[in-house]
Amino acid sequence: LLFFLFLPLLVLIIHLLLLILLSFFVVILILLVSILVFSCRKPEYPGETIHDRFIENNSSHSIKIKNIFFYDVEIQSNETFKDGFISEGDSPPRISGYYITKTDSIEVIYDDTLSVFHGSKNYTMFRDLRRYDMFNFTESETNGSTHYTYTYTFTDADYDEAKTK
Repeated sequence: LLFFLFLPLLVLIIHLLLLILLSFFVVILILLVSILVFSCRKPEYPGETIHDRFIENNSSHSIKIKNIFFYDVEIQSNETFKDGFISEGDSPPRISGYYITKTDSIEVIYDDTLSVFHGSKNYTMFRDLRRYDMFNFTESETNGSTHYTYTYTFTDADYDEAKTK
């Protein structure tokens, strides 16, 4: 008879224990799902790096540059040629070694008549178009993107020097 008196209490205790155990498993399941969902996320995009290269012709002569960026470029007086690339994430600036091309020299032709080579073994131009330190370099940051600008400027002094070579 005593057994039947305590049976409802025993059933209640077992239910409470099962409820606690179930709650524990639910919490563990929620934690595991949360870990899986948040650990599988793609990492935050670190932005991009923009490299813009400009060749300005501030001289009074037309300029043709042969085999630069693997093709020929013509720049009229007071015009600018722009080339560049974008890389994902952080990228260091190009500020060492030969900047423009890996060829041993670059031919620059003024007014389709006067030709000189930047990087020639026979003579050296004061300003070598292939060298990074001949470019004006600027750096800025906008909306998480780094922007590097490299600018080389031809002037009439370059033409005058070319006449002496």
